[in-house]
Amino acid sequence: MIKALSTEKRIVVCVGPGGVGKTTTAAAFAALAAAAGRKTLVSTIDPAPRLADALGVPLTADPTPVPAEVGRALGIEPGRLYVARLDTARAFAALVEEQVSDPAMRRRIFDNPIYRQITTTLTGSQEYAATLALYDIVHRNEFDLVVLDTPPTAHALDFLEAPRRIAEAISSPAIKWFVKPAEGARFSLQRLRAGSAVVLGRLAKFVGSRFMEDIAAFLTDFQVVLGGFLLRAETIGKLLRQPDVAFLLVLAPEGPAVDEALYFQKRLTESGVPLAAFVANRVHPRPGSTDAGEIARSLRARPELVGVSDAALDATAERLARTALDFQHLTDGERRELQRLAAAAPGIPVLEVPLLDHDVASLAALRTVGAFLDRGGDGPASP
Repeated sequence: MIKALSTEKRIVVCVGPGGVGKTTTAAAFAALAAAAGRKTLVSTIDPAPRLADALGVPLTADPTPVPAEVGRALGIEPGRLYVARLDTARAFAALVEEQVSDPAMRRRIFDNPIYRQITTTLTGSQEYAATLALYDIVHRNEFDLVVLDTPPTAHALDFLEAPRRIAEAISSPAIKWFVKPAEGARFSLQRLRAGSAVVLGRLAKFVGSRFMEDIAAFLTDFQVVLGGFLLRAETIGKLLRQPDVAFLLVLAPEGPAVDEALYFQKRLTESGVPLAAFVANRVHPRPGSTDAGEIARSLRARPELVGVSDAALDATAERLARTALDFQHLTDGERRELQRLAAAAPGIPVLEVPLLDHDVASLAALRTVGAFLDRGGDGPASP
């Protein structure tokens, strides 16, 4: 299944909450596609420093090929795997530059504190910036496959709904009222003091007229690009629903995460976007024996423990047995949740990547994750 995605799709989007290994999954999948011969770009958000170091690339907004030695370690021919880091500010700036030809107006927009606030800290701005970057990369048509690691969010739907939310915000009556000049005049603080805007005029007494003037100036200039923002949001919404786009939902094997995954899958289906697969990451391996006597016998058979008293070995075996039993309960719970996920979403593969005994901070570890994805969760043929 993963082979089909890596060879047939043009865009693969990894979604899911933060902290579940989404970036690692995106990088491992991109490496698989590149190893299969496709020119692939993985656009990451904020990879762990050691993973970024392992890739050997200074991550910038410009796609950069991984070094030849990194490619060899991953089984990839030169010029097949590229990496880029999402730059939120740059993504918004590119759209403004496309829509505004006047350099002075561009500078006013970029220097306006309201613009900086909207494009850096406003809820949904990073998700929308990710869609802008994706649009730009795809339309440059330089890559056979683009793998997008979406921003960490509390809910996977935040990314998919970002274009719609931006479109709704831009189309809101409040924004339209602000950007419509009063009686053909340039929008200014005078509009805030007139007619139905008297409340906003009084607001200026509390937040300061400078703040209100910043809003006025921003909206006056920004009305030039509002139409472009709206059109781009609608175009991106259609792009994400094309048949050559696939979504991978990365999740933890836990009850709340499974509930959210099923909700996301339902919403995707309602939107006409099929989910390609679930990726259950960091699944705990089932422990060995939980029998204290069997564990004690195994301990006595170890040459490095020769000379340790039977009492000490028996006490250690008891503690290990209790720990193993706790882990067995944990793994049984994870197994039930993943079975529930598979039963509630028939036909959608559930790929499992086990919890490794080390961070994915090396090329070997990245290949291990890729091997589990490639085998549909069964993992590499040999340790």
